[in-house]
Amino acid sequence: MAAPKTNQAQTSDQHTTTQVKGTLAQDYVTVVGASYMSLYEEIRGQKGNKMRFINQGIRQLTKYPTGTPNFTIQRVFLIFKNDYPANLLGALKDVVENQHGAQYREMDSISGLVDFIAARQRRGREIKQLDFFSHGVVGSIELGYELDKNDSYRLRDAQANMFKPEAFAYGAKIHSYACRTGLGIDADFKVNETEDPHYERSLAQILANATRTTVWAFPRRSNYDTTYGTAAERGSVPGIRERDATDGQAMRNYLSRKTAYERKLIEHRKTLKDPTAQLPDEQAPQAPTPTVSEEERNLLAHDDSRALYERKIGFPLDALGAHRDVRSGDTPDGVPKHLLAYKPL
Repeated sequence: MAAPKTNQAQTSDQHTTTQVKGTLAQDYVTVVGASYMSLYEEIRGQKGNKMRFINQGIRQLTKYPTGTPNFTIQRVFLIFKNDYPANLLGALKDVVENQHGAQYREMDSISGLVDFIAARQRRGREIKQLDFFSHGVVGSIELGYELDKNDSYRLRDAQANMFKPEAFAYGAKIHSYACRTGLGIDADFKVNETEDPHYERSLAQILANATRTTVWAFPRRSNYDTTYGTAAERGSVPGIRERDATDGQAMRNYLSRKTAYERKLIEHRKTLKDPTAQLPDEQAPQAPTPTVSEEERNLLAHDDSRALYERKIGFPLDALGAHRDVRSGDTPDGVPKHLLAYKPL
């Protein structure tokens, strides 16, 4: 752990000052797993499901501090590339680098991630935040679930113990949005009241112990179903578009009336030779009140971005990122339905 170096200076009998010195070069890192699609999803062409980890990863980039020109703060996007087409990866690289100013890297084995983390100290850098978006099972983050390279993409206790604490900043955080990273027993549907979830055996706790950081993880399965908004939000998009079009037409009509009024006012003042004269029995038109809220415009912007890339590359890549965060799933019951904090023992 890159713990701060402190110097105590006595200022009075009651007060002391503490100077904290830490490494300035810090990385904020998103790790995106390869996405397995079931036969059912393939048949139905549900490409949005294949893009859920990628779009959540982009959303996470937007939450990090902005990168600095001298790289003292750097945002990094790591993607495990198996089964993602080349044209998709090319478009993603462009979005990450040119629209979000982040570093983009493709991974093809879990050893690549281990090496990346080990290289932080050699390069005088440290990780301030590390976030995983992936499939998962109890005891492992499945960065290549059900794919050809599943075994070489898997993050388990052996790899977690290779993550050296020196690579992480003081006060660093790790988040896993993979299923059941925070659970220590292989429970599918329910953890009974008499059962011990054994959080201390979970991969989240192993990661916390190895890195000396706090790890946030779900003891339940994770749910990506609101990546593109809630069902109600997605269903509201056509209606919002209609109101947005009506708002646009109302604004154009207003601007036309406003221009005509201002021209008429100018001529009237010239005629009277009075720069303050007003038109008799006529007032300036009032701007219309929009019916579409800022939140609804944001929803449309996400929908437009996915539609654009669907046309360009055949996948609903959202350059703005997911619309909403990953949430807790429903199973297994009997454990908390939210992220839990796992602190190093």
